[in-house]
Amino acid sequence: MNENSTTVQRTVQLTGGSTYTVSLPKEWAETQGIDPGTSVNLHARGDQLVLAREHDPRSSPRETTLDAAAEEPATLGLSVAAAYIAGCERVSVENLPPRDSAARRAVRRSIRRFVGFEVMTESNSGLSAQTMLDVADLSPEQTLAQLERTTLEMHRRSLDALVAADGALGEQVADQDDTVDRLFALLSRGFQRSLVDPAVTVEGDRSPFEQYMTARQFERVADHAEKMGTLAGRLTDPPPEALAAELVSLGDRSRVVVRRAVDSLLGRESNVTPGGVVTDAEQLLEALAALDERLYEQQPADGYLLGLVVDSLVRTAECGVNVAEAGMQARHRAGYR
Repeated sequence: MNENSTTVQRTVQLTGGSTYTVSLPKEWAETQGIDPGTSVNLHARGDQLVLAREHDPRSSPRETTLDAAAEEPATLGLSVAAAYIAGCERVSVENLPPRDSAARRAVRRSIRRFVGFEVMTESNSGLSAQTMLDVADLSPEQTLAQLERTTLEMHRRSLDALVAADGALGEQVADQDDTVDRLFALLSRGFQRSLVDPAVTVEGDRSPFEQYMTARQFERVADHAEKMGTLAGRLTDPPPEALAAELVSLGDRSRVVVRRAVDSLLGRESNVTPGGVVTDAEQLLEALAALDERLYEQQPADGYLLGLVVDSLVRTAECGVNVAEAGMQARHRAGYR
């Protein structure tokens, strides 16, 4: 293999009967900043071994500075969010207009969206925010479990609100979407950090990407729960009893698809397979398509809004299929290692 590339292949040698050694080409090592006496760490990452120069990520916190004068308020808020998720520990914003300006409100609103992200200093011309939690000290599996509980409960309650045409309950459910967004951002931040820092440990048998991808599907399910909760306040009357029962039943089945898909991916249930989840989802999607067709033909009161509910249940089931497909890919990878 070309030793001038970023990757080299070497053979492990046995030295002295009790030590394994690996030689590094001098030119390649110097290119990577490795000299005689340089300390390096070896990190086990699943079936890979990563070599990295020894360092303490906390000794040089990642920082960034944003210029408020160069961006619109909405874009500025998105830039703050992007910096947080990318792993910045300190974000400073310069050239902010005076207090109560649209730009300053956008920045503070963005900061409040994230767990452990707080304004540390503020002046008439800028502010600085810092993360007070280290993602390396948090459990991604526990965060994912909390995200799952919150999302699926939110989804269930949104259907309760909808079949009762209870707008107040629907608004309560919709408000929980902010909690889901915060948890998802926390996992996203951990995933981004794992890409650039080999010292970040991987908890459980699943890769950071699989944890992130699963969290992303929960975030989408929560978005549809928020949508259904909002629709509850737009209904003229509760749906007919038989239709309401059918919607609740189909909603239950859509959550089961998601839950079983995650069980399969995370190895929580040995008798659940990704293929079985996909089969269940296909049957559910057929039932939802049939209901959508009946709504179109019968044109009941609030038929358009109820059709949007059916669409959200379809999207929920499809999120489960996405997780199941990730589980299939994981099994294939395990088979050819």
